[in-house]
Amino acid sequence: AELVRRCEEIVSTYHAGRTTVDTHTDEYLSEHGIVEPEDVCFLQQVMYGCVRYRRLLKIMTSSLFFKHGGETQRSDATLYTVLGYLALLRLSELGFADFKAIVLSQERHAMTVFLRFLFDADTLRVWLRPEWMKHYEPSFVEDELVGKALTFAPQVQGVVRVLEGQAAAEASKRDEEAAALKALAEGRGGKGECTVPEPFNLTAPKARLVPPPEETIPIGFKPTPVPPTTYVEPKRDREELERRKDQNRIELRAKYSDPKVQPFRLKTLERPSTFEKVKAELEAARDAECDFERSGHRVKPPPAPRPGEGNVRLNAAAILREDSLYRKKQQQEAEKLQAYEQELRDSTEYYEWRARMQQHEKEEEAAAAERRRIETLLGEEAAKESKLRKHNERVAVAAAVKLQVSEGAAQRRRDEERARLEKEARVLDVHAQRDKPALAIEEIAKANHARASAMREEAERLAAAAAEERRAEDERRRDLIQQIRALELVPRKRVVALDPTYIPNIGVLEQMSLAELRERLRMVEEERSAEEKKKRERILAAKASKEKELKARLSRLSHIREEAAKDAARRVEAAKRVEIEAEEQRHDRLAAAQLKLHQEIEAKRAVRLQEEARLAEELKAIKMKAQFLGADASAVERKRMLSQRQGAQREAMARQDAIVEASSATLSTEAKELAQRRLNLQRQRQKHEAFLRDYEASAAQATDAARHDEAEWQASRQMLQTRLGLGLSHAGKAQVATKELGGGQSNRPNPLGLDESAIVA
Repeated sequence: AELVRRCEEIVSTYHAGRTTVDTHTDEYLSEHGIVEPEDVCFLQQVMYGCVRYRRLLKIMTSSLFFKHGGETQRSDATLYTVLGYLALLRLSELGFADFKAIVLSQERHAMTVFLRFLFDADTLRVWLRPEWMKHYEPSFVEDELVGKALTFAPQVQGVVRVLEGQAAAEASKRDEEAAALKALAEGRGGKGECTVPEPFNLTAPKARLVPPPEETIPIGFKPTPVPPTTYVEPKRDREELERRKDQNRIELRAKYSDPKVQPFRLKTLERPSTFEKVKAELEAARDAECDFERSGHRVKPPPAPRPGEGNVRLNAAAILREDSLYRKKQQQEAEKLQAYEQELRDSTEYYEWRARMQQHEKEEEAAAAERRRIETLLGEEAAKESKLRKHNERVAVAAAVKLQVSEGAAQRRRDEERARLEKEARVLDVHAQRDKPALAIEEIAKANHARASAMREEAERLAAAAAEERRAEDERRRDLIQQIRALELVPRKRVVALDPTYIPNIGVLEQMSLAELRERLRMVEEERSAEEKKKRERILAAKASKEKELKARLSRLSHIREEAAKDAARRVEAAKRVEIEAEEQRHDRLAAAQLKLHQEIEAKRAVRLQEEARLAEELKAIKMKAQFLGADASAVERKRMLSQRQGAQREAMARQDAIVEASSATLSTEAKELAQRRLNLQRQRQKHEAFLRDYEASAAQATDAARHDEAEWQASRQMLQTRLGLGLSHAGKAQVATKELGGGQSNRPNPLGLDESAIVA
């Protein structure tokens, strides 16, 4: 439950416009101190999956709230999103056991509604599948979402039954509590408590002690004691043994390092032998026996069982289960016939029409998908043609943006320099006025420290006196407790004799003696044995009738199974024929779509070739016209040069006028900014001086108030000393306390705010 709550919180606090998924996940994990690798991986996967498949999950939650608006709450939308992601996309990896544990940890009614909605075949195929196919591939929706969800549907039904059972148990418990409260209010009873029998508190027999032997059995001999050297290792002998071992190792190493000795040569290895040849022949013969493919022996495949020939022995549960299934089918057929008799209509025609409509919808969806694919290919051709045009536009826009960026950078540098100068002037002013408050704060802190130390010493002295009094009281109590325990440990001799015929008349129901109790127990045992014998006879009779009934059901089921096998074979053949016809139609439709696409592409290619030919003809005509006009090219060139000179002169004059106007406007703006800046600095200085004057006045008032409080405290302390001297004169401690209070320590405050008269008392 805690892990699901973390997932819900991390998904609900994510905002796509403010941060990225990785940054948000890392910040959440570090903020809440989640360091376990498994928890971190689970939270990251859930966060990424909910963001990636947000459209899919949004469709699921919207359909849930629309269909079950009265049974769900909008505040649980994030919880349904997380559980929907785990159920639709990660249930195979997570495992159904862990998913069941997650579901059972949440609120029962909400989980019951959610599981019934999500794992229902009608909901998946009618409500969710068409909307999902608008955004995702049909194969992904059919195989990964709908198919896997329907695979786990039987197990989910079991979880739903468990949730409903728990909810029913809680409801019954609440009803019982309400009935008990109602009965108590009407005076018909209390909490409904019953008498609980308890076992007799009989005295357990004490264990008998084995008496010691009266005489000791003689051994007959005296063993020799173990020598002391057995458990003490002789150091000298051990050192000698180690020295001999080292010497032997050196001698062996020197002996076998001689090349004359190594390596060993055995004459048996130098003799000619056919061992390897015989070994290879034997291994080849054994391999040939195991190689069935080369030896020519073909293994016969196992015979395929024919339908209806297998002899399967069923147990009682299987027979009853199958009989119940066939009875339900017969009941449904009987209800259909009865409905046809009463309503004079058959729903078979409606189901056939619905199947045809569903098949028609599938064909339309396939045609739409093929049409979208063709439109995608045509759009790709258009995108290639527009790509070059967009590139040229981007180059021109980039040049303009670079010019604007350079001008903005220059203006930003000028603004930063101006702001830096203003900040330096403000810092110098603050440094000049910052020392006065610090000195006043330091003086007040010294006075507070002195007062606190005096109050602390007074409190420590009073606490020590109180601790001494508590220690004396604890000693007195400890002495009394030891005396009481010593009195309790004095042994008392008690003798109790048991009479089996004695009846204790203490006023309780069903009181009896031990002998009567034993007799009644014997009679109850006899009654139980007789009842057990009758029950055994009834069980044997019921078992025999049950076996007879099972045999009758088994014979009926065998007949029904044979008929069902024949019907299934006929349905399989019909389904195969329908599937073959649908596949042929799909191939024909695909070939027609491909032919249409090829024709459209060829038509566009022909149009493009005609346009290119027309442009080439126009370019050729323009070139020929330019050749005819080349005779008067020199006059045209002179006229063009004159026009360019006049345009350049006009542009220079306009540029000069614009520069003069811009410089005059800049100078006037800077003068106004300087005057406004000086006025702002003067106002800030005046505000700061007013703040310092108010601060000094408030500090003076606080100092006067502290002095006045100290004078009042000294007066109340003197009054307290006077009261202590009058009220505690009968005790010897009062004089010492009065002397300490009046002897130069009257200025010590009480930091804990305790009543001194109560402390001394």
